[in-house]
Amino acid sequence: MSNSLGSTSVTGNMRRLALPVYLPTLLSAIAQNAVQILLPLYALKVGGGPAMVAALVGLRGVGTMLSDLPAGLMVAHLGERAVMSIGLATLFLASIGCALTDSTLVLGFLALGFGAGFGIWLLSRLSLITEDVPLEQRGRIISVMAGLQRAGALIGPLLAGFSAETFGYPPVFVASGLLFLLALGLVFIFAKNSDSRNEQSHSIELTGIISQHRKIFATAGMVMIFLSALRHARLLFIPLVGVSIGLDESDIGLAFSLSSAIDMAMFYPAGQMLDRLGRKFALIPSITLLGLSLMLIPYCSTFLSFTAVAMLAGLGNGFGTGIFMTLGSDFSPKVGRGQFLGVWRLVGDIGGAAGPFVLGSIAQATSLILACSVAGGFAGIGLIILILFVPETLKKPKPREI
Repeated sequence: MSNSLGSTSVTGNMRRLALPVYLPTLLSAIAQNAVQILLPLYALKVGGGPAMVAALVGLRGVGTMLSDLPAGLMVAHLGERAVMSIGLATLFLASIGCALTDSTLVLGFLALGFGAGFGIWLLSRLSLITEDVPLEQRGRIISVMAGLQRAGALIGPLLAGFSAETFGYPPVFVASGLLFLLALGLVFIFAKNSDSRNEQSHSIELTGIISQHRKIFATAGMVMIFLSALRHARLLFIPLVGVSIGLDESDIGLAFSLSSAIDMAMFYPAGQMLDRLGRKFALIPSITLLGLSLMLIPYCSTFLSFTAVAMLAGLGNGFGTGIFMTLGSDFSPKVGRGQFLGVWRLVGDIGGAAGPFVLGSIAQATSLILACSVAGGFAGIGLIILILFVPETLKKPKPREI
């Protein structure tokens, strides 16, 4: 991938990214979400208990967090193509490992590997797009990638559930591994390191990056922490509230599917807003609607009201399609970009890991209403910081002189 991407239309850039980025993203998203739903179920099948299932989910998040900073350093030293390949190879090996073991202890280590592989794969793709796509196109380019990830979240679990019931767990893990391997082959053949890489990036230290950009991490980074916490709170409270009002699994699943469908359908309008109206224009309604839906959901008493609020949450999440990656791309410096993106990813992952733990603990100790109100408070604080302290990063290109 060369810098000629910068002078190409959005459609042209999307076509150029189809084989090295977009198709591998879809394949890996299907495989990743298939494994994500099967791994806890497989752990139960081979003798693990609820605590083990919770540990597997947590270890995947820990793996992603642990990979953020090393992935940034690897991009600076090895280039995007090599690091993209490392991420997919890690996911492939972890999938095959699941097919070959029935030990819950080994599954725990493999869950850690899944998280690390995904974190490496995500950051390297973001670095590649940041280097080669002009700022005024990044929102649309990245939102397509985020939309494909959401499509995988719909397709993967559906295929995994049917296939596991029909063929058993190991064959599905192998099939997921083959999808990761196919994505790896596409990256290896079609992806190239960006030509605009700066050799000075190799000598940049993380402490220097954090110090130099501490204001960005303290303001925009804090907004991303709250946004990530809200997104994960949506995944936490929808099933909890559904059970509390007496809905069965099929009702809750239908409501969540409708929420996810609206979320996925928003990737195109969200990308247009990001690049034409501004990053904050999309982020403000995203945080507002997520916070509002979380405050409303504990007051739902019927399937209809519950589904309507779940769909509102999906709309809010959809407004923010690609926003985390787009802002990280915008704020990242030319020198030390990989290291910056590693820290930026870590910031967001902290919010995703800590948010559900804090809110879940409040819900268990007090009530769902109070926990959801605290989530609404997160949204309010995030909006204040965003409006008052975070600059708009979209800069319209100047017209060319004739």
